[in-house]
Amino acid sequence: MSIAPPVVPSAVAPAAGLPVQSAPPDGTQRRHRRRRVRPAVLLASLFLLWLAAAVLGPGLLAPADPYAVDPARSFEAPGASAWFGTDDSGADNYTRIVHGAATSLYIGVGATTIGVVGGTAIGILAGLNGRLVEASVMRLLDVTLAIPEILLALVVIGIIGGGTENAILAIGAGSIAYYARITRAQTHLVRQSGFVEAARTLGLPAWRILVTHVVPNVLRPVLVLATIGIGSAIGAGASLSFLGLGTPPPAPEWGAMLSAGRNFISNAPWMITVPAAFLVATVLSITVIGRELRRRAEGRLT
Repeated sequence: MSIAPPVVPSAVAPAAGLPVQSAPPDGTQRRHRRRRVRPAVLLASLFLLWLAAAVLGPGLLAPADPYAVDPARSFEAPGASAWFGTDDSGADNYTRIVHGAATSLYIGVGATTIGVVGGTAIGILAGLNGRLVEASVMRLLDVTLAIPEILLALVVIGIIGGGTENAILAIGAGSIAYYARITRAQTHLVRQSGFVEAARTLGLPAWRILVTHVVPNVLRPVLVLATIGIGSAIGAGASLSFLGLGTPPPAPEWGAMLSAGRNFISNAPWMITVPAAFLVATVLSITVIGRELRRRAEGRLT
């Protein structure tokens, strides 16, 4: 009688009713997944590259004078001689769009900087002090957050007057409460972390712990959110200019161009659709990049 050799299975069969678990992806698959770029992020990056070129070198993209007028070419439709048409004074819309990018971005970055600096200082003050100080600051922030940012900006504009710099100050002041609440919550997390407790155990002074450990770890998520806030500030600045409270005409600013074109929307719709399209594209692109940075900061690579 011959004895059959034992059969050694190459893989263990799964039990009945249990799902088959696939092997974890190897290093190549993980690197491919990590490097994958979403189409929306790619399009937003390309547009922001154009925006950066318009801010840093507007004369290279549009060498003409943005303040030059030609009444003989008033309300010229988009074509080969004027890609985006002309306005009521004969000025080239493409040239004004390119040169107006710097002003719009200046308003967004300036207002966001004011909001981040003011909100970070107030949030850290509330997060590191006792309950009485924290409760007082938070109640004041709650009252401020109950007022819409654009309405608060209008109140500040009504007090200090219009203009580009005043619009930046008004929009920035309206966003301080938002960044202060985020900073205060982040400060509570950082002060209870292990490395801060270790620094206290080693006897480091309070100011060194604040500068070395608290502020850098608090600012990291706040700066990521501030990227998204730049788009909102640009939109708020355009709204103030549309109402005649921001950058005064004839400066080539997108909100001011919208305000000038609203009276001619029936016979020259490109006067309002072109700056509106660039404004929407800028806000969406900055928001997409900001959300992508936030997603990667949270470790979500897929």
